[in-house]
Amino acid sequence: MLRSLFFIIIIIISISEIFPQNNYPIILVHGFLGWGRDEMAGYYYWGGRMDLETELKDAGFEVYTVSVGPISSNWDRAIEAFYQIKGGQVDYGKKGAEEYKIIRKPKNKKYEGLYTKWDEKHPVHIISHSQGGQTARMLELLLNNSYEGEDSHLLSSSHRDWIKSITTISTPHNGSTLVPIMLDAFPFALSLAPWFGSLDNKIIDAFYSFDLEQWGLEKHPGETFDDFFSRLKQSPLSNSKNLCSWELSPAGANEFNQLYEEDDSVYYFSFTTTSTQQKKDSQHHKPDSIMSLHLWPTAILMGTYSGAVDSSWYENDGVVNSISMSHPFGAPYVMYNGVPKPGVWQNMGKLNWDHQSIIGHGVTKTQNQNIFTLYNKHCILLYVLK
Repeated sequence: MLRSLFFIIIIIISISEIFPQNNYPIILVHGFLGWGRDEMAGYYYWGGRMDLETELKDAGFEVYTVSVGPISSNWDRAIEAFYQIKGGQVDYGKKGAEEYKIIRKPKNKKYEGLYTKWDEKHPVHIISHSQGGQTARMLELLLNNSYEGEDSHLLSSSHRDWIKSITTISTPHNGSTLVPIMLDAFPFALSLAPWFGSLDNKIIDAFYSFDLEQWGLEKHPGETFDDFFSRLKQSPLSNSKNLCSWELSPAGANEFNQLYEEDDSVYYFSFTTTSTQQKKDSQHHKPDSIMSLHLWPTAILMGTYSGAVDSSWYENDGVVNSISMSHPFGAPYVMYNGVPKPGVWQNMGKLNWDHQSIIGHGVTKTQNQNIFTLYNKHCILLYVLK
C-alpha cells in the first residue's frame, strides 16, 4: 500500500514538471539601439525576417514586445517598459525630471497597456537581449522599492511579485569593454553603430525612432541617422550619465550591481553567446568563422584590449564580453541542472552565436528555425515554473 502511494506521488510530481504550471505573459525587451514592432519596415528586432513574437504566439504562448529608448538609461527604459505593459502616462519621476531638466510626462508617451491586469497575482516573464537584461533588472529594482518624494504609480510604492522570471541573453551584466574602447576613439553612439552594420541606412533613416522626447530631442522629418547623432553630440545629453553609455561600461555596470539585489521569489536564467576563438600561441581572441563580417573589427578590438581585467575578458560575441553575460559578479550563480531554482542566476550554457545572430539577424532560414526552437524550448520551461 505504501509502495503504491509512493509511486502515485512520483507520477504526480513528474506530470507537474511536464505540463504548464502557469500561463503568465512573456515580455520581450530589446537592447541598445533596438526598436519596436512598428519600426524598421517589418524587419523585427526579435527575429529579423522572422517575426519571433508571432511565431511564439502560434506555439501557444502569450507574448508582447515593448519598445523603449534605444540609447536611453536603464532608469528611463524601465519606466517606459512599465507603462507600456501596465498602461498609463509615462512618468520619469519628480527627482529625475528636476535633476536632468527633462520633460517628466511627455504627451506622446501614454499607453493603453499590453497587459493591464499586471500585478502580484498576474506576474510576467521577461526575456531580454543585451542591454535589455540590465533594463529588466532595473525594472525589477523599481518595482520592489518605493522612493521618497515620488508620487507616480511606479515609484511611490512597492510592487513585489510582479515578475515571475527574468531571462537575459548576451547581456553585459558587468559591462562591455567595447564601450571604453570606442569612446576613446569616437563620440558616443555613432561609435557603436556596428549594430546597424547589416541594415539598410534608408530603412534606419525612415523608420527608426530614438524616443528621446523627454529630452526635447526628436528626430526631425527627413533627418538622417548620422545627422541626428551629430546634433545629439552637441546636446547636454551626450555628457550625461542618463545615457546608456555609462551603464554599458564596466564601471557603470558595477555601480548598478551594487544597488541591485536578487529577489528570492524570482527565477533568473542567462544565456551566454560567443563567436571568437583563442589565437595560437596567444591568450588573445579573434572572430570565428560564423561571426558576421561587420562585427569582426569590434571583436578583434575586444579580443586584444590591453585595458581588459584579464585574459578571460577577451572572448566575446562581437559586442559583449562572454564572461560578462552569465550573472552580475558577486551574485548567486549556478549552471542550470534541469531543476529551476528561484533567487539564483542559472546559466543555460554557452551558445556559438554572435551578438546579432542570436536574435535572428543575418542568418539563414535554417538558422532562424534553430533560433525559434531555442526560444520555444525556453518558453516551455518558463511555463512550468511554479
